[in-house]
Amino acid sequence: MNKKSVLVFCLAILLVPFAFAGGGKEDASAGGTVSIELWSSLSGSKATLFDEQVARFNASQQDVRVAVVHQGGYSILRQKVAAAANSSNMPALLIVDYLDVAWYAQLNLLKSLDGLLPASLVQDFYPAMLSDLKFQGKLYAVPYNRSTQGFFVNMDVLRQAGITKPAQTWTEFRTQAEQFKKLGRDYYYGYAFFHQFLFDAIAYSWGAQISTPDGTVLLNSPEMVEMMTYFQRMYKEGLLLMQPVLVGGFEEQNGAFLDGKVASVFQTSSFIPTVQNLLKSESSFEFIPAGKGGHAITMGGGNFAVTAAASQAQTAAAVKFLEYMSSPDIVAEFFMGTGNLPVRQSVSSRQDIRDFMQQNPLYVKMVDQLQYGKAAPSTTKNIRDVFNRVNDMISRIILNNEDVKKVLDEYTRQFQEEIDEAKANGEFIF
Repeated sequence: MNKKSVLVFCLAILLVPFAFAGGGKEDASAGGTVSIELWSSLSGSKATLFDEQVARFNASQQDVRVAVVHQGGYSILRQKVAAAANSSNMPALLIVDYLDVAWYAQLNLLKSLDGLLPASLVQDFYPAMLSDLKFQGKLYAVPYNRSTQGFFVNMDVLRQAGITKPAQTWTEFRTQAEQFKKLGRDYYYGYAFFHQFLFDAIAYSWGAQISTPDGTVLLNSPEMVEMMTYFQRMYKEGLLLMQPVLVGGFEEQNGAFLDGKVASVFQTSSFIPTVQNLLKSESSFEFIPAGKGGHAITMGGGNFAVTAAASQAQTAAAVKFLEYMSSPDIVAEFFMGTGNLPVRQSVSSRQDIRDFMQQNPLYVKMVDQLQYGKAAPSTTKNIRDVFNRVNDMISRIILNNEDVKKVLDEYTRQFQEEIDEAKANGEFIF
């Protein structure tokens, strides 16, 4: 945890009793309706669909009114939560990143949902999605806009190189990259960069354990050295292309793939609608290639959480809202409308979902690969700003051609020191 984050949230903890004494923003209004405010990390088309769903909930009954405030993304939401904890301005509900749930729970910013939701509902969520939403065995959030990793392939350009089936293993990935390069110097099998969320799944597939559940950092393991050397060499040999930008929308990040100059890309499942709309070729969504660890994924994205600021009435109102937003119709609608995962297992057996997946084959393997779901490593849960720091590590190795082992040793030391400090302070999140 970096010092800035520690300072902000230590202040938050000190002020929690005062901030929460009067309940969350909004409260009971005239006529017995309980009004609650929800801070959202959604944006774009997902925010639009979410607003429509909330409006239908509000119109369906008179007991609860939910007011949504979109904050513009996870990073901005984190800043707003820190400020709100210091200013008695916390809302009753959040859509919070999976990375932050256990951390916020540790800081007493969230209420446990144990015993508040029907057991049948909780049991129907995919277990791998819930693994990152618990702290000390208690559930503190439920999934909503969750995504996973995937391997997107432009089948038309692969066939130009005589390749008829996407790579299923990392050995095949390398072999196909060499074959694809024969099309010319301006053609690349894939991108040379993958961000932290993708890194977790790729590492698992190589059999690399980034860190143990109890906090031993293994970034410099032989498996990790082998994996990063593999990608570094492929970039040096011109088989992979540098991603033009690492920020912005899917179109900016993956322009060469969408233009047919790059045959494949590792991306989140939320990329599916963009591929369907902009890639003018036959495409395929594949499992991330298997290595020593087999196929593997983790699951990122946003989750509903009730804050500790919520009054008793607001908590009951929030639970009613969560049950509505977790209903099969809402889950199915959000899945079909956004490319995010269907968070309930039973939804996949619905006829409308089966019809949708038959018409949209990219979604089939996205759902099938949920069987390979793994919990995020302890580094992801305990290292603040882990996304940018892991991205920097990857860039230094693959793009800057720095010594693989030395860079991995450096980050292993840094992360281990921070985790050891967190343990000493009683702040480590298992």
